[in-house]
Amino acid sequence: SVIRSPLYCRGKDSQLGLFNSGLDTMKFSMYTLAATALMAGPVMGFAGAPLRNAAFGVSTRPASKLNMSTVVDTKAALATAANEARGLAMDSIAAAKSGHMGLPLGAAEIGAPLYGSAMTYNPSDPTWINRDRFILSAGHGSMFIYSWLHIAGYDLPLEEVKNFRQHNSMTPGHPEFPNSEHTTPGVESTTGPLGQGVANAVGLALSEKMAEAVYNTADHKIFGHHVFALAGDGCFQEGVSSEAACFAAHEKLDNLIVMHDANEVTLAKMAEYTQSEDIIARYEAYGWETYEIDGHDLDAVEKTLAAAKASKNGKPKFIKCNTIIGKGVEEVEGTNAAHGEAGVPYVDGARKGLGLPDEKWFVSPGTKDFFKGVQDKNKATYDEWQTTYAAWAAANPDLSKQLTDAVEDNVPTAEELCATIPGTIIL
Repeated sequence: SVIRSPLYCRGKDSQLGLFNSGLDTMKFSMYTLAATALMAGPVMGFAGAPLRNAAFGVSTRPASKLNMSTVVDTKAALATAANEARGLAMDSIAAAKSGHMGLPLGAAEIGAPLYGSAMTYNPSDPTWINRDRFILSAGHGSMFIYSWLHIAGYDLPLEEVKNFRQHNSMTPGHPEFPNSEHTTPGVESTTGPLGQGVANAVGLALSEKMAEAVYNTADHKIFGHHVFALAGDGCFQEGVSSEAACFAAHEKLDNLIVMHDANEVTLAKMAEYTQSEDIIARYEAYGWETYEIDGHDLDAVEKTLAAAKASKNGKPKFIKCNTIIGKGVEEVEGTNAAHGEAGVPYVDGARKGLGLPDEKWFVSPGTKDFFKGVQDKNKATYDEWQTTYAAWAAANPDLSKQLTDAVEDNVPTAEELCATIPGTIIL
């Protein structure tokens, strides 16, 4: 498919250069552009023109027909999965007669590459310590994460997806970290207060960097994951996200990737009534690496996520994804009415328009097969990590015990702590 977004390089370290023209823009550092070039089959620019070899030192070997076929099949599978995720969200919100439909529909093309290629995870071991983490800062759009967790193979049964917003279900109105009321594998943080999830993501990225420093050795690397977050306009209006963003840049958390669902809508009004900032300029000023893409262009989303993940330049990543809120429900899409459940009366017509069958909560065999392949690929990475971990644990027994105690929350008793203090008398 043709990427409509033109490609810009912008920032202190790169000269502003236009590679293509179109409706939206994509901003890259030179490091990221090089990483993207290295990952491409034939080394081509996003506009379809070959990148200059002199600048990047790479070849332009043609992709094999098999590779091109695989790319086409993958794109078709991701597009199908995106529409089926929309269907799950519409059906669950319609059944509950409550919920926020706008984000799950508007960000469907973000979720497909996120769970379909960008993140490394194992649904069979959702608490694996080196998994990539995802936080939905815009927690009101919770059917986004529930749809994708179900499709990706987590232990979130379809009956629980249907049970959205019901008491004690696994799919509460906002994502909740496992607790006495809800246990939803794949939910990393309780979110809802706008901006909070961005700060949570910063904290998780920092903890990963600390774990790398403490536990990785010259011979064995057991930590090296990324943290992804999806946030809306309201999240970036809150001070907590700004403070956390400044901290993330200062601490050089280049393992953090924040995606902005930029649909220009807030709950009661279009966003233009309350904001007029250049958010890209703001995050560049903080010290982040920034990108701007069409959030409905699967190719652009997938390549940008891959480039952001590959870029290890000491800068956290900010991706502005321009989207249409409520995409697929023509009667409300692109308006603040799409934010909540105003689209519910039009769900049946929207499902037909998306090419979905009459069967509600439909996930096709093709989508299931595709994500089984994703699971198999991630499981191979997981198994390789287990081998590395076992070798690390054998070579570093003290560190291994320390890490196990931390993960299992094995806290010494007061008597045991006192016994380690010289001269302490335990009565």
